[in-house]
Amino acid sequence: MTAPQFESTFEAARAAFDRIESLRLTNETTEHEFTRGRAQYLAFLVRIEDAATQQYIASATERLEGIPGVEPYPVDYWHMSVKGGGFQVIKRSLPDDVLREDVPRIAAGAKKLLAGQRAFEAKLGAIAGFPEVVFIEVHDGRRIRELNALLTEGLPQVPHYPIDAGVFLPHVSIARFTSNDGLAQLKETIASHRDDDGGPAVLVRRVEFVKVWLSETTPEFQTLASYNLS
Repeated sequence: MTAPQFESTFEAARAAFDRIESLRLTNETTEHEFTRGRAQYLAFLVRIEDAATQQYIASATERLEGIPGVEPYPVDYWHMSVKGGGFQVIKRSLPDDVLREDVPRIAAGAKKLLAGQRAFEAKLGAIAGFPEVVFIEVHDGRRIRELNALLTEGLPQVPHYPIDAGVFLPHVSIARFTSNDGLAQLKETIASHRDDDGGPAVLVRRVEFVKVWLSETTPEFQTLASYNLS
């Protein structure tokens, strides 16, 4: 079986999405290949709370309306991904399992790593696609990628994913897929907005460590720790 190829630039990710012939649907990503029956996913992220940025995302999701098989995420799900933290479990059986008793150690370790990290500006860009989601590009001078690498290297209890560090692409997921019926229309929609100027810049002042409760409905977030950037 050929290992999946992960692109390290938005340009390469756009080209890869243009070539795909089928999407990874919600029931595949939440029930089978990814979760394998697990429901408590840990993650580091930046919540989208700025009103102008929320309005830009809302206008982007409006462009997806009417495309079959594309299901937008609600406002309270919008966030900039920083680092996946694995699945919280009572007993480890898979490589990306994290023991429940290790979660406080992860939170404390992240506090030390993020202490002194400076706030930074991030600007939302064009709509794009991964096989699993429609997303909005985040352009931030590589700061989120640097934070991802910092957490990946500095937290031994947290799994290392193939998308981490040098190939991590900061993004805001805005929709997931329930069928392949609208793939051609989706590609056309994404291509037609590829040259948009993008959204407003926002100052990122805080990173959160959260537990994400996964289900077939929209995931729910529980904040475990919050880290202010200087």
